[in-house]
Amino acid sequence: MVVALGGLAAVGGANGLVAVMQQQWVRTGVVDAEAFAWVFAVSYLFPGPRAGFVAGVGYLLRGLPGAAAAVAGVALPACVTSALVHHGLSRVEAVVRSVARPAAFVVAGLVAAAAWDLADSLRLGGAELVGLAAITWLAGPKDAEPLWLVLGAAGVGLLVAWLVG
Repeated sequence: MVVALGGLAAVGGANGLVAVMQQQWVRTGVVDAEAFAWVFAVSYLFPGPRAGFVAGVGYLLRGLPGAAAAVAGVALPACVTSALVHHGLSRVEAVVRSVARPAAFVVAGLVAAAAWDLADSLRLGGAELVGLAAITWLAGPKDAEPLWLVLGAAGVGLLVAWLVG
């Protein structure tokens, strides 16, 4: 029940769930603080939602049945609220479609403003600006896979560090 109630606070991530579980189980001594921290840290080594740590905490409490109950407790509220949001959005779909294009420009402007502030604080030189233009061209018109862009940028960064260092 604790996980299910915490799952209601986990909209957008598991931060609310962490606080609920700490309040109910760690502060009361039901789960050891170090074990909770270890389960939370190890969960970040695996892909998937950040709320996956609940399985580890459930396992600490009641073994495999506890892990299964914890996963169900965090998944069911998410599924129910997603269904409710979908139902509600289907009722306002025409309104959403009418503002979608203007909203895209607003979002693009916000992303551009954030990128500009970040780039300005980096004090980019000529080579960095050429690299930025190349990445922008590859990500935009060429629709390159983002993973390859990130790995390529990491490779270039390592090469430059090795050459300079």
